[in-house]
Amino acid sequence: MAANKLRVAFACVLVLVPLGIACECGDSNLQSGKPQIEVEPNPIVFEGVAVGTTHLEQVALRNTGTAPLLIQSLAVEGDEAYWVDSVEGVPLDEISFPLGIAHSTSGASVEALVQLAFAPEQVQEYGAELVVISDAENEPELRVPILGQGSLPDIDVEPASLEFDGVPFESSASHMLTVHNRGGARLDVVAEDMELQSEEESPPFLFHAQDMRLNAGEQASIEVVYSPREPHVNPITLEQDPDEAVLLIYSNDPDESPLEVPLWGMAFGNLPPLVGVRVESVTLLDGTPLEELCAMAPSDTIRFAAVVSDPEDEGIQPSFLDWQLEQRPDGSSRSILDSDAFHPTFKPDLSGGYTVCLTARDVHGMESDRKKDCDCEYAKTAAELECQCVHFEAFPREDIRIELTWDILGPDLDLHLIAPAGVFCSPTQDCRHNPIEPDDPDWTRTACVDSTCRTPNCDPSGCELAQDCYDNGGGPVCYWQTCSGTDCFWNARHPDWGVPGDESDDPLLAIDCTHGCRVETVNINEPEPGIYRVAVNYYEPFRGTTEATVRIYFKGDLEPTVEYQDQMTAECDTWQVAQIDWHDHENHPVTYQGGAHSSSCCR
Repeated sequence: MAANKLRVAFACVLVLVPLGIACECGDSNLQSGKPQIEVEPNPIVFEGVAVGTTHLEQVALRNTGTAPLLIQSLAVEGDEAYWVDSVEGVPLDEISFPLGIAHSTSGASVEALVQLAFAPEQVQEYGAELVVISDAENEPELRVPILGQGSLPDIDVEPASLEFDGVPFESSASHMLTVHNRGGARLDVVAEDMELQSEEESPPFLFHAQDMRLNAGEQASIEVVYSPREPHVNPITLEQDPDEAVLLIYSNDPDESPLEVPLWGMAFGNLPPLVGVRVESVTLLDGTPLEELCAMAPSDTIRFAAVVSDPEDEGIQPSFLDWQLEQRPDGSSRSILDSDAFHPTFKPDLSGGYTVCLTARDVHGMESDRKKDCDCEYAKTAAELECQCVHFEAFPREDIRIELTWDILGPDLDLHLIAPAGVFCSPTQDCRHNPIEPDDPDWTRTACVDSTCRTPNCDPSGCELAQDCYDNGGGPVCYWQTCSGTDCFWNARHPDWGVPGDESDDPLLAIDCTHGCRVETVNINEPEPGIYRVAVNYYEPFRGTTEATVRIYFKGDLEPTVEYQDQMTAECDTWQVAQIDWHDHENHPVTYQGGAHSSSCCR
């Protein structure tokens, strides 16, 4: 008997404490006592757990007796949707049984916290029991019912859509949208995930919301604001279009994420005018109409038409129209000529893409709304007020087209195309006299040496028979015909090459620029086989170093075959750019001259 008492006096009781198991020894164990077990809550109820999620409930195992309680095992019996996850934060599979829980007089914790998990896979009721085996005197095998149901959140809003009517421009109005959870599981909505969907880049709607955690039957509110700024008028019906958007509410509702709430608003106030751009006509340099309106080339004259409508019928004056050239090739110096604002003209100077746009304002200062950019082909068949911008491409129409641009205003650079075996900066005496009868008074080409030779006629109806028409940026600009020579440049803008008297194979200096622009061009059709030279001359006086760019195109090419750049650094600086070895339309190699320069002048 004494031996048994001695063993009891030195026995240890396991006590469960956070992160470990301690041993409590002492004479107090000699006192008689009994462990008692209690579980809270009892029963264990999981409310509104969403299918496909896992929810944890905390269960307290408490020793209400006067001696340490030893837990031999913890288990769940019943539906596999339940299991014991951890004890005091330690995963169950890392726990070694038995576990001890101290009694109330020991000064240590008298309970152990168990995390019980529930993961429903279907919308249904689930049942099980938490089974605790211990040395408790009251219930050595404690069975605690576990109740739960797999549920789903169900989002709903009232009203189903929001409409705003008659809100003045530059004002605002708001409506409240109520979000309900009609399901059994908690509805989660993160405000940051909500968004507006609209065809407009900046729709006139906005919303104010907070994160929502709604249990079954609960609700919350979202404020939606309509602030119309820019009215929209339909170019076909000529009626005001409403503002429309969709509020997307993302949530954990598996059936409706996002929930779509249509938003509709109609503003009230003065409406903007409607405008449309049409290509009215295209004429060639010599005034001949171009049948295919969208087959433009540089130096063609394009005439646009402004189609305008004011919803209030208060009228649009010419001064209320504003034409813009929003795109043009690098180096282009052309602008729209709007002496007639309703029918302005434009003459592309370089090959490439151009975009012409029109805006208008009414008597109240309301500006037209830009809705659509159209290419030229689409604009021909579009509704009259559909296209506020028209894009077109200017393609080289000639067999050879050479373009010169430079980077600063002031210098006068001259482009030269020299015929095979030709001489730079000619005409020669052949230009000044009839080569057959030098004293012939009827030789018309003697005019080329007179000061009136290069004076424009400026007759808008076209050029006279003995004149050539050139592109100096405006309408028809006529000059007396120049004489022949082997260099096509400012003093021989349209020399007679190839077959004598046949203008179809002659080169043309279509644009001659002096100080106020930065573009010159030379074209030639049906060139005779041979090597043609391209040169650039810095004409007097010197205005500063400038970088010149030469592009060489062949018929129908929007991109140049070659592009060269070099600096022009002095008066009379002549850049020998390239040679074009013309055989036919399929064979015309270009050879760069390596940046060769000379000090040749044209006097």
